[in-house]
Amino acid sequence: MKKKQPITDADYMLIVIGIFIVCAMAPVIVWTAMITDDGVIPRAIISCEIIMLGTFFIITNLKLNNKIEANYRKCMGVIDEAPMVLSGSKGSRHPIISYEVKGKVYTIQSEVGYGGIAAFFLKGKEVDVYYDEDDPSIAYTKHYLFLIMGCMFMFAGLLALSSIFYQ
Repeated sequence: MKKKQPITDADYMLIVIGIFIVCAMAPVIVWTAMITDDGVIPRAIISCEIIMLGTFFIITNLKLNNKIEANYRKCMGVIDEAPMVLSGSKGSRHPIISYEVKGKVYTIQSEVGYGGIAAFFLKGKEVDVYYDEDDPSIAYTKHYLFLIMGCMFMFAGLLALSSIFYQ
């Protein structure tokens, strides 16, 4: 059996590197804004940076989910409930999921949450659960936050880039 790779904060390093690269481009934007009158070049650079940031978010999401799929076994779980978990002044719903492995039922509370009522957290809905073969009480669900954020950044960047050509 191959060695499992833990899911750690180091997996989020790609996002940090992406943000650093985008921020490092700020002097280039200022410099090009000073030498051009119409502002097209700085807007194009900013648009491309936003698209790059979105790409980093999407790649990180794919990397995290691929690591979960590669290191854990998949089974079907059922959402038992989605209680509101308070964090500061706001709350989010983190579903409680039960799943069965070798005749024993386990329960986890998903790290993936949503602020408000979400259709995908309905009681009784089946979801994919990835569990550790050695200790089935350790389980994960897939993450989609970075994918959604990446798509939003890419859409905003493409919209800003297209606005340059349609003035």
